[in-house]
Amino acid sequence: MDAARYAALFLSESREHLTEVDDALLALERAHANPSMAGTHLATVFRGVHTIKGMAAAMGHAAVEQLSHALESRCEPLRRGEEPLSGDVLALLFDGTDLLRAAVDAVSSGRVEPTSVVRAFVERLGLAPAAAWGAAASLAETPTDAVVPTDAPNGSFGTLRRVDIRLTVDSPLKGVRAMIVLAKLSALGTVRRTEPPQERWQDALFDGAFRLTLQSSATDDEIRAAAQRAGDVARVVVTLATPTPAQGTARVREAPRTIRLDARRLDTLLDLVGELVITRDRLLRAIEQSEHPDRAVMRAATDAARLVATLQDEVLQARMLPVAQVFDRFPRLVRDIAHALGKDVHLTMEGRDIELDRSLLDAIGDPIMHLLRNALDHGVEDAETRRAAGKPASGALILRAARDRAAVVIQVQDDGRGIDRDAVLRRAHEQGLVGEQVTTLADDVLLQLLAHPGFSTAKSVTSLSGRGVGVDVVNTRVRALGGQIDLETITGEGTVFTMRLPLTLAIMRALLVQVGGETYAIPAAHVMEVLEFNGASRRTGALTITVRDEIVPLVALQQRFEDDPHAPAVANPDGVRHVAIVEVAGRRTALLVDALLAQQDIVVKPLDAVRGARPWFSGATVLGDGSPALIVDVSSVA
Repeated sequence: MDAARYAALFLSESREHLTEVDDALLALERAHANPSMAGTHLATVFRGVHTIKGMAAAMGHAAVEQLSHALESRCEPLRRGEEPLSGDVLALLFDGTDLLRAAVDAVSSGRVEPTSVVRAFVERLGLAPAAAWGAAASLAETPTDAVVPTDAPNGSFGTLRRVDIRLTVDSPLKGVRAMIVLAKLSALGTVRRTEPPQERWQDALFDGAFRLTLQSSATDDEIRAAAQRAGDVARVVVTLATPTPAQGTARVREAPRTIRLDARRLDTLLDLVGELVITRDRLLRAIEQSEHPDRAVMRAATDAARLVATLQDEVLQARMLPVAQVFDRFPRLVRDIAHALGKDVHLTMEGRDIELDRSLLDAIGDPIMHLLRNALDHGVEDAETRRAAGKPASGALILRAARDRAAVVIQVQDDGRGIDRDAVLRRAHEQGLVGEQVTTLADDVLLQLLAHPGFSTAKSVTSLSGRGVGVDVVNTRVRALGGQIDLETITGEGTVFTMRLPLTLAIMRALLVQVGGETYAIPAAHVMEVLEFNGASRRTGALTITVRDEIVPLVALQQRFEDDPHAPAVANPDGVRHVAIVEVAGRRTALLVDALLAQQDIVVKPLDAVRGARPWFSGATVLGDGSPALIVDVSSVA
């Protein structure tokens, strides 16, 4: 067996089980609110570490196997109700899970956790070494890569048997477990044949049911016992076999509805679909510009365009994953930080099933972590301060995801003290970020100051805060992803940070407009309607237009892009002028453009803007004629 082929799968599944164990331990820590659920949570912990033990034994990772078996042994008396769950034991289980996670990461990167570390932790658990090593060692007595060829000379004499084996449904790494069964039975004689062939045991379609033709002098009971010793074997049926080439019949299996796929393949597929979209637009444009287009070619091009659009939708959907894959890593983080700060904080997660593109999902982890750390350190008060303010001793922290048209909204909300606007203003005056005439800070200005590199009101630097990089990192990352961040805070009541992100960074529908002789793309998800421009009026010094008795602020894009209020509002005075009514976070704005060009799908390319440049653009794209166009960041210009 080539263990390297299973390394990524082992790491992925182990981390999933460790996340479940963490969640169960966090629930156990709060089990005083519902003691009847303690047994269920303990069963989850036990099942998680037991599964990891089985996978580690199959892969030959001794340190992971021994650690998980030690945790399993320590959980057994708790699960049976023979020992009460104390705070000290729970702390040991938390530490053990951390050590087990480190061991999984170590073996996956080619390192090995020192045996002394494992033994030291087993002693902390109060277990004799035999308790941690005895049962676990039995699974590893046969090397997992011992594959005996079917024409091996040993055991050539004996009865020919047919051995039908089915692994347990929840057996992880079924191909590896089948190899262990093969090694166990090969010690009794010669394996003449396997159905399906050994190479197919590594396929995603392999369901753990297989057949061996074994020539051996061992009894049926000895054969069954040897197969059972491999572990995770649900059934073994031994019958006499006739030595014919056609023995046995193939089983028809129902294909699973899901398979694991290397994410890089999806990335490559998406890039190819993006190129197809650009090529499709070039083809349609060339046909439109032809003086005498052939009808058959037009129909073929139209059909191809429809198929490309369908393929694009399917690839984008295949990349969508629930935000739970990121959210689930934070309950343990919040618990550990809150304990380190001496605070009691309860984290609630909402909208875990909301889906987001995989590339965005990978990128939002750090911004969420910074916001949670800030809320724990700066926002939520300690229990004594909260009681004095008439609040519950336990702070509330909410991590929320929701859909908003073609965007995903992620919020981090706390019920803490709120941001001290006076302290921020004093610090801003000291650093010269605002003029002395500024005496109050609105939420948007407050966010700009907090996001300024190096800005901090902390009196000292700690492991959690004080360097002035938290909100700056969040703001920079969110804008780089084509999103926006907003802030709402009320003194004494709490703070809400809101990140608004596109569903995908790859392909979007856009309205192409002309401004100052250049082509720009406005994301169609924000465009509510397009109207002919019939003049504007001024209210409190700002330009506005009236749309069905509603007063809407007007932004001339040429003036905004050139950062010159005296630039001509419209560069093409001879043409009909239009405004695009856009909406962001409930605010409507009219964007004045020179001309409307088209509405089409565009492939989004990242834009590395110069630091300090105006944040008017979130990316770039290549149009059907090969010319580039900038994508307007509606949240910045509106």
